[in-house]
Amino acid sequence: METIPYLFDERKQNLEVYAQKKIYSTLKLLNKLPLVQNPSGNFTNYVSDDPTDVTGDAISTADGMDYNEIKFGEPSAYRGSTVPKGYMFKMNTRLEDQGKMDATLQVFMNKAVANLANYYDKLYLSSLSNGAGAVAPQGLNTITSSSTGIDVLENELKIIDAMEVKNDTETGFSPNTCFLPRADALAIKLALAKSNLLDDSNFEYIGVPAASIGSGHKLVMDMNNPTATVEKFADPNYSVIAQLEQEPDMNAELLMQLPKSFINIKMIEPNEPQRSYIYVFAESNVNILEPNGIMYI
Repeated sequence: METIPYLFDERKQNLEVYAQKKIYSTLKLLNKLPLVQNPSGNFTNYVSDDPTDVTGDAISTADGMDYNEIKFGEPSAYRGSTVPKGYMFKMNTRLEDQGKMDATLQVFMNKAVANLANYYDKLYLSSLSNGAGAVAPQGLNTITSSSTGIDVLENELKIIDAMEVKNDTETGFSPNTCFLPRADALAIKLALAKSNLLDDSNFEYIGVPAASIGSGHKLVMDMNNPTATVEKFADPNYSVIAQLEQEPDMNAELLMQLPKSFINIKMIEPNEPQRSYIYVFAESNVNILEPNGIMYI
């Protein structure tokens, strides 16, 4: 059983490390997309309306000759902001005298992190689905418990072709990851396994809560190219890891033992006897860089 670590002298800091590891093991997109520390909380990215609008063919280079320019049409501005979310726990400090402090904190932290992960799973996947620019193909097979691996692979080929080519022109994006409800992911994996075609699949299928993506729906992405980032603000006032990250060269050895900052924790002692308040919160959202590397089906 994983327990609260003791890398630091303060309980709050060790609790943060525990929470950080939990959120990374639960919130799948944190391990899939680039993570960006965003102190402002706001972001604006310009993404092309049509990145396949190329001026002229590629040309050979010679002295005094310029490259042909790739034009991206009139860009569209997508504006957004990180979304703070958190929980508070009132704890009786008598638990420490009774030897129950760490166990109680661990139970609270597990609940808080699980709820944060569910919230951001839904937020991230909703943002990505709404910003998807690749057009889904027609005629995909419906996958059920009686489907075969061939049905799955036929779908994959149609999805790959639809994302890679737009208006008969290569887009530069190729899908390799599919987020879908856990029950649907299981049906696909079973179909591939029964047909001995697991190794022939082009996609990694990642099951998520049904509340994040509806049954029968899929979010397909190119994870080898930058299509989106996870913007977050880990406040150095409430995150020891964020403090260390401000001077990475000085703290390189310690940072190697820690996940990147995401969770914030604040502990206060109010003017109440035997009482302590613990706040666990995060501030994050998804920032879409290139819609044509994202497809919602």
